[in-house]
Amino acid sequence: MQFEALAKNFARKNLPDSEVEFVGEIPADTLLPYRGRALSRISSELELPGFRKGKVPEDLVLKKVGELPVLEEAVNLFVRDFYPELVEGQKVDVVGRPQVVITKLAPGNPVGLTIRTALYPEVSLPRGYKTTGESVPLEPALPATDEETAQTLESLRQSRKKDNIVPELNDEFAKSVGAFENLDALKEQIRKGIGEEKVRAAKDKRRGAIIDKLLEKTEVVVPKVFIESELEKIIAQLKEDVTRFGLTFEGYLKQSNKTEEQIRKDFRAQAEKRAKLQLALNKIGEVEKVEADKEAVEHEMKHALEHFPTANPELLGIHVQTVLRNEKVLKLLENAGKQE
Repeated sequence: MQFEALAKNFARKNLPDSEVEFVGEIPADTLLPYRGRALSRISSELELPGFRKGKVPEDLVLKKVGELPVLEEAVNLFVRDFYPELVEGQKVDVVGRPQVVITKLAPGNPVGLTIRTALYPEVSLPRGYKTTGESVPLEPALPATDEETAQTLESLRQSRKKDNIVPELNDEFAKSVGAFENLDALKEQIRKGIGEEKVRAAKDKRRGAIIDKLLEKTEVVVPKVFIESELEKIIAQLKEDVTRFGLTFEGYLKQSNKTEEQIRKDFRAQAEKRAKLQLALNKIGEVEKVEADKEAVEHEMKHALEHFPTANPELLGIHVQTVLRNEKVLKLLENAGKQE
């Protein structure tokens, strides 16, 4: 490793909220190779009269921006190479992007540096977590009632209103809706659909209760970076949902009489719960050696890329594997420790 000795000289300090801080100095001669790269980088973005962009001589670049900005850029370039060796040398499992603060900067002198980052946290699962589902029974789903069927049928009829004329409920109406022989066949399909939805709702309710029991006794300090990541996903989904209903996000905020910051605050607890759940599922998957099925991953990847051809395949693959693995872990809990 190029910076192995330097990495060992950085002092480590464990911080609250599963974060760690490294403090040390970079010798001036270590930065010399990066100074030239920094000058070239700044020059490529600088525009001066009489010169094309990216063609400004280095002496004029220095005269224009000064030495300190060049040094700062050199430090940034150095950290990109140094940081992976730092965390490897310090034997820490980090997540997210580090926060880098230059504490001392002067030409020809060592550069003071503080690097703060989040650690992947230790997760302590509750004893007997595999049998969590045993104490959460599945509530029986009642069949669709005549009233529920009639209400759904009426909503369907109203949705087919044309020129303020609502169609009659008869066999012709049923045939116009889909491949139904008569009105009774349509009613039976509606009844079946309501029953299936009730079964799904009962299963979802049980899964939610199992998750709550698992998280109640799972001990972990959730890093802020994990919470922020989940919060960004929630806000992105909210914006997508709002757009689907024909509103702008600004319009939604106005109707809600809230700022985006207030919306974020409202969803923060949900984001923290989601982050904690993902950490717990990751830990269970690791302990129980649960892996996503290769064929299922390939199938979902193919399907997703057909709909989102510009998606990053690597990131999409990670997402698909995580979703499928999560599902297998949750079914493990629901089936009292038995993998399907």
